[in-house]
Amino acid sequence: MSLRRAIKPLCAAGCIVLAALALCGCRTPALGAARHNFYTGQFQQAEERLADAKVPDIDRVLLLMERGMVRQASGKYEESSRDFIAASDLLEQLQTYSVSKGAASLVVNDGVQSFRGTPFERTFVHVFTAFNHLALTDWDNAAVEARRIIKSLDPSVKGDYPEDAFSRYMAGFCLSMIDDDSNAALQYRLATPLAGPYMVSPDTGRIYPKPATNDTPNAELTFPKEERWSHELVCFVLIGRAPGSSDVWNERWTPGYPMYAEIQHNGRVLGRSYNLADTFDLAFTTAQMEAARKVAKTVGRVIIKEVVAGAVENQTDSPLAGELVRFILIGLLEQPDLRRWETLPRWLQVARVPCPPDLQSFDVVFKNAAGATVRTVHVEQPLVRRRNTFVSFTRDLPPAVLTGGK
Repeated sequence: MSLRRAIKPLCAAGCIVLAALALCGCRTPALGAARHNFYTGQFQQAEERLADAKVPDIDRVLLLMERGMVRQASGKYEESSRDFIAASDLLEQLQTYSVSKGAASLVVNDGVQSFRGTPFERTFVHVFTAFNHLALTDWDNAAVEARRIIKSLDPSVKGDYPEDAFSRYMAGFCLSMIDDDSNAALQYRLATPLAGPYMVSPDTGRIYPKPATNDTPNAELTFPKEERWSHELVCFVLIGRAPGSSDVWNERWTPGYPMYAEIQHNGRVLGRSYNLADTFDLAFTTAQMEAARKVAKTVGRVIIKEVVAGAVENQTDSPLAGELVRFILIGLLEQPDLRRWETLPRWLQVARVPCPPDLQSFDVVFKNAAGATVRTVHVEQPLVRRRNTFVSFTRDLPPAVLTGGK
């Protein structure tokens, strides 16, 4: 074989390698390191790692989601909102399908496409933006996000993917803060069928266990007579961490029992939180729904790759070139897209309890499913007030570490 003929198949294979690498982008460890910093309380270091230049463009939405969460944990509510709103705006732009990236995904893998997240992740962008507005007493913009939550849950937008009671509850609560009581009540009603063992009063937003005898899905629920509270605290309690890229489930997986929190003030228990969403359960259900579609796409992609390998083999008259292309396209590049918004909490809960009129701080006592105390967080901020309602949110993260290595 002449030197030119020997080099020709290698050049063809090399061109495919370079094209694939360009399409896949240059992944960096920035996201993984930032997530580690986040969960160890090193919020400043996490934010610094998430500089725009350190993450490929196709991961920009994911970057904004993660950085928005980091900044929220740091108390940088305006900066966090800017990230979440930018992510939402970019997601709208990505609704216009990219022909080049779509074609590339048929030859390389789904990881060459811009990250858009799952439907529930896209809804949570608005949920966590609403948190920021509440912390800043920006009730009107919180209500704007409520309407965006509702829009994202419309079947014409989310399809038949799962929705969750927490998002409905957040939409209802934000609307109630601007005295849109009728629409708030509607969202509370829509939350109840999604809330598992709990039900939400459409009149007050209070949460109760469903009656044990209520074993009929469409049975009318009877709420207890609700006493009037002079002042109340609504605390959104965020526990645990969302599934990561390495988390997988078998078909018999079940979510198990969630942690919860007691709200205490000066040693007195005011009430507890109730779980309205589990991101593991949402991710599992979504993955089950997408499994058949992904298998079909993978089979089609492998067929296309085999055609490409055969074409290279025929054009170069070299079986070696064809096998090399198969190894690259199928052996190396046929990888699933495992990107997830990993700084989300696992359990999203609500505690709505009576409180003193001069509330300035309170304790959140996190407990496991058996009732054993895991951690206690003293909350002073965010703690805002609208008329007789105090609003706060907290998460079972370690206190912010202001020093330490990157």
